[in-house]
Amino acid sequence: MKGKRLLAAALALTTTLTLLTAPVSAATFKDLQGHWAQQDVEYLAGLGLVKGYDDGSFKPDANMSAVEALLFCARVATVDTNTKNAIVEDWADVLKGIIGEDMYSWAAPDLSMCLEMGIITPEELSELSRNNGLLSAIPREDVALYLARAMQLAPVAESLTTYNLTFADKDSISKEMQPYVYLLNSYGILKGDEFNRFNPKDPLNRASMTSLLRRAMDFMDEQGITVELANYTTYDWVGGTIASVNVLNGGSTQLVLTTAFDGNQSITLPSGVAIYESNMRTTGSALKPGEYARVNFNSKGTAAEVRVSGSVEGFSGSVASLTNDVLTVVSGGQSRSYRVDRFTQVKVGGRSGGMELLEENAGYTAAVCQVDGLGHLASVELTGGTREEVGLLTSVDVSSSGTGTIQVSDMSGVKTRYEISSSTAVTVNSATGKLLSSHVGDYVSLRISNDNQDQVSSLNVDTSLQYVQASIKGVSYAQSPSKITVNPLDSSKSVTYTIASKCDIRYNGKTTTLTKLENGSFVTLRLTGTEVVSIDAYPGSTTDSGTISFITYGIPTVLAVTRDDGSSVNYELDLSDPPEIYRDGSRTTIDRLKNGDKVEITVRYNEVSVIEAEPQSANASGTISSVTMDTKGTTITVELTGGGTASYLVTEGVSVTQDGKAVAISTLKPGYKISMVVDGDQILSIEVDKNTQSANQLTGTVLYVNTSAKEILLQTTDANGVTNAVTVSTSGAELRSATGSSLYLSDLETGDTVLLFGSYDGLTFRTTLLIRT
Repeated sequence: MKGKRLLAAALALTTTLTLLTAPVSAATFKDLQGHWAQQDVEYLAGLGLVKGYDDGSFKPDANMSAVEALLFCARVATVDTNTKNAIVEDWADVLKGIIGEDMYSWAAPDLSMCLEMGIITPEELSELSRNNGLLSAIPREDVALYLARAMQLAPVAESLTTYNLTFADKDSISKEMQPYVYLLNSYGILKGDEFNRFNPKDPLNRASMTSLLRRAMDFMDEQGITVELANYTTYDWVGGTIASVNVLNGGSTQLVLTTAFDGNQSITLPSGVAIYESNMRTTGSALKPGEYARVNFNSKGTAAEVRVSGSVEGFSGSVASLTNDVLTVVSGGQSRSYRVDRFTQVKVGGRSGGMELLEENAGYTAAVCQVDGLGHLASVELTGGTREEVGLLTSVDVSSSGTGTIQVSDMSGVKTRYEISSSTAVTVNSATGKLLSSHVGDYVSLRISNDNQDQVSSLNVDTSLQYVQASIKGVSYAQSPSKITVNPLDSSKSVTYTIASKCDIRYNGKTTTLTKLENGSFVTLRLTGTEVVSIDAYPGSTTDSGTISFITYGIPTVLAVTRDDGSSVNYELDLSDPPEIYRDGSRTTIDRLKNGDKVEITVRYNEVSVIEAEPQSANASGTISSVTMDTKGTTITVELTGGGTASYLVTEGVSVTQDGKAVAISTLKPGYKISMVVDGDQILSIEVDKNTQSANQLTGTVLYVNTSAKEILLQTTDANGVTNAVTVSTSGAELRSATGSSLYLSDLETGDTVLLFGSYDGLTFRTTLLIRT
């Protein structure tokens, strides 16, 4: 054992000197004069890719160890220092768990590159490291595998179904290595000896490895092969199956891609755009319908390159694991593993985006995958499991039985209300507990069902953590310690805190410095006593956009918006102090908004300040032929304009208006002419013809008072328990209190209960007498 340890130490020292010690002369070595590999070695040494020893030698005939060969292979990729440092940091934990500290000290940069480039997997590296395998001489055939992966050619080799090896000793090449040997030999990168033998099991010496590396780099340069490190790119991209290709006048090309989750997207490719097929530069002839393609855009939004990667294979199965961004799915009784990267389209629980949606401990149960011809996971849709949401509790309304609602303000200040059921597992400081009103202001982490976004499966309240949400008034960093002065949202007085020397500072989720924080920014501070240990900062005003999915009138009124990525968010509106609302460019009120409207919402310090809506045109119309009501809601059958009939379930969330004003669902009657916004079999909004009339007496709760228009928005409840919002005109009406005293319209407040007498003008109720009860 002692002898083996000494041998390992000696080999490690030799490798260290080989890779890290600069040659005595920048590109010449004393033992290379007249050597067949002299030109290649000196060329790569001049580029700083290979080095020699302190004594000025290169030792060209010394055998390469496995770790040396891996490090050489990693050098086919050119990356900047910052990117390489980031890669080393990201792989540090994995790498330290595989190799010893001595090797890590000198091999970490290039071995990290090997892992990121897919030259070797963590499992393969772990297996190779056993019994000093990394320091042992590497067989020539193994180098073929690693180099093909480094050159981004492994998928091409693995797609080969036939290959005719011409080496005299071809039968000695391991079957699994033959495709890689064949491919690199056919490209002139791997060569045999003077007897046409490949000698697959023989070790590779330093001279041969250096010449191999140069031929590989020359080939990549000739073929335009570049190494894309997906997770370290920042450019925008769109990927999908090519639906059509149309060459336009002037040489540009109109490319239509069918994406996994966002439908068809049309992209104009400028003349001369770089096109790659199987990672090698090619021409526009590679753009064929049915092939998967990814278009990368430059900073100006122009298509810069197109990468074509063969046809897509789709399959589904159960999720076995998601570890270190590697997804393993069991399909047809076989396990299939793929790395998820920045170029993978991801959909989870109705939300579509990228790998940022994934959580390793989410507990996904099923996956629908698309894999391109290069073996890359192009898209995955995951179902089952939960996602994490964190923030501060702003309200707790939970009964003794454990059911009710909570409201959470996330780190950016967006408030969301969640339903708590009897099945929700509640812990307080990680011990079984109950939600209490005293927990308002405490930090909470929730697990939300991916398949039912309203279902909270579990939550934990941490009462030991102290947080403050505020706006920045000022930051002082000229003297130590630095200080921050803020205006807490729940107080009118400013507060100054000392900032810890190792305070974590983030802006919009990205690490930043104290000097970059601006006055007026929204912040969530984590405190230890009066010292700030973390800062999450966001713009003081933020915008969100999407489509109104429903409006629930009440106190508060809830505006539900579905974003373009499929995620949904609820905004609570205090109609006693409503936000500015615009629809189609004109100032309006909440009752004029409709389901299906496109909206942009501005949030300032936790509160919705502006709503800008663009109406969606009606896409169906007709006459109501029947109306039925049950526990699910109101079902209307419509004789459609142009022929045919259709039935729609009108739930409480559907907007029903007449002349742009909210009316009650219960006022819908057979014979009414209506226009609708529908999405498939789902109805989003109804506009009743303005000539339609009804009459009634109303009792309800005031939601909003519009003194300038002399109107109120009233919440009513019919005999079936269905709530509706009705616009009431008070122009010329008599207003009284329950005691008979006179009232002004401005005396009415949100939450007041009123009794109205009058009649409908269309479906707007014109009251002649209003009594506040």
